[in-house]
Amino acid sequence: MSGINWSLIRHLVIRDFRIRYSGSSLGVVWSLLIPMAQLGVLVFTFGSVIPVNIVDYPAFVYSALLPWTWFSSCLGSTGPLFFSHRDLVRRPNFQPIILTVVNTLSNLVTFLLSLPLLFLLLAWYQRSVTMSLLALPALLVLQGLMTVGLSLLVSTWNVFYRDVAQLVNIMLSLLFFLTPIFYRPVVESQYTVIFQVNPLAVLISCYRSILFEGRMPGWDAWAHITAVSVALFVCGYLVYRHDLPEVVDTV
Repeated sequence: MSGINWSLIRHLVIRDFRIRYSGSSLGVVWSLLIPMAQLGVLVFTFGSVIPVNIVDYPAFVYSALLPWTWFSSCLGSTGPLFFSHRDLVRRPNFQPIILTVVNTLSNLVTFLLSLPLLFLLLAWYQRSVTMSLLALPALLVLQGLMTVGLSLLVSTWNVFYRDVAQLVNIMLSLLFFLTPIFYRPVVESQYTVIFQVNPLAVLISCYRSILFEGRMPGWDAWAHITAVSVALFVCGYLVYRHDLPEVVDTV
């Protein structure tokens, strides 16, 4: 990844974020309304219709919904990335990996813009922000590594197998229910292994510990997320580097 033009990445992130909401009367406000609408549906369903009896439920859900939305938005849009930017991909001095980095950072901006709403919810339920918040940047970096790695796999394979993007969207729909976003995982259960092998479940639990519970995640959780994030990034990058010449020729 040596020689990546970070000033170009910054420019493309700003451009991508502006284009996403250009022509809309509400503009960037949509980046806040969409997760709030999702929160409203989940709170109504599992707070009133099928109550799960979790204290301060809106803040509980929102602390997990934000990182999930960042992850799913990136993976859901990364499939056609190389095709939709084929002019850039074909340029001799352009590194296509930049597109996955830009997509990840652009969606991170939405995450960061939504954080103040979470802090307002926490204040409403009299949950104070603690020193554990200092660990949030490290968690963002680890999720960023994981997301870029998976994005490289998806965007690369989708060049050769156009069904990959559709399969990813199906997997995201299933993964949403297998990740403890709107419920607490049952620790003593025959399904505990699902949450142990699902890195998103561990990641979401770390976010919830920091943002909602005001405590640091355990070292075992940090080790798990670090190992998985680095492994996925390395795997994605190696596949991308191996297939890059054919990607350029195909698009």
